[in-house]
Amino acid sequence: MSSPTLDSAGKLIFRLRSIAPVLVIGLVVWLSWRGHTTPLPGDAALNWVGLGLAVLGQVIRLVTIASVPPNTSLQSRRMQATTLNTTGPYAVVRHPLYFGNYLITFGMLCIAHTPWAWGLGLAYVFGSQWLIARTEDGLLRQKFGAEWEQWSSEVHAFIPRLSKLSGVRGPFEWKRTIQREVNPFVGWASGATLLYLWESWVREQLPTQLWWTLVTVQAALLVLLVANKVWKKVSPA
Repeated sequence: MSSPTLDSAGKLIFRLRSIAPVLVIGLVVWLSWRGHTTPLPGDAALNWVGLGLAVLGQVIRLVTIASVPPNTSLQSRRMQATTLNTTGPYAVVRHPLYFGNYLITFGMLCIAHTPWAWGLGLAYVFGSQWLIARTEDGLLRQKFGAEWEQWSSEVHAFIPRLSKLSGVRGPFEWKRTIQREVNPFVGWASGATLLYLWESWVREQLPTQLWWTLVTVQAALLVLLVANKVWKKVSPA
């Protein structure tokens, strides 16, 4: 059902999707740092589960971006679509990019394992991604009509059809994808590294070898970020 207010909110969040999460992430990190001073059963397992979920979410984002043509919404600051993507990742789930975002968010919250961070993080990601997906669906329904209706009747917005995974094949545009995805990857990977570093330090469980390993990982992420910026200037996609 159409709602001008929700549609406007979805479009606004879509335009600000690279900026809006910054304050939320900052608050979540602050809450997480406070919570890491008290060890809880299962914290170590949650760290590994969280890392696995975040990596899976990143892989889904990579495959999705690599498989879509130019002039689609995720390649622009405004919602647009010259074609209806129904193959590859879009035959598995209607919004694979946002599904990947959910997994990364769940992963980071597992690493944070702080109740206030869980509440704030889940409220933001569910609300923002649902609004964007709802508005995108409205745009596609209006533009493609019966074709969209048929696709949406077969493919769920956020629950993947695992039976269709075998159909996710190339060709993939890896250069464009890597240049685009380095920044978000460095963002969540740095957050995970620094949270684990903080957790180990405040609990006095940070041997020298682990300290240097985590610092080296963080330094490598920063080098990757700078190298990608140079690459994009020298050889734009």
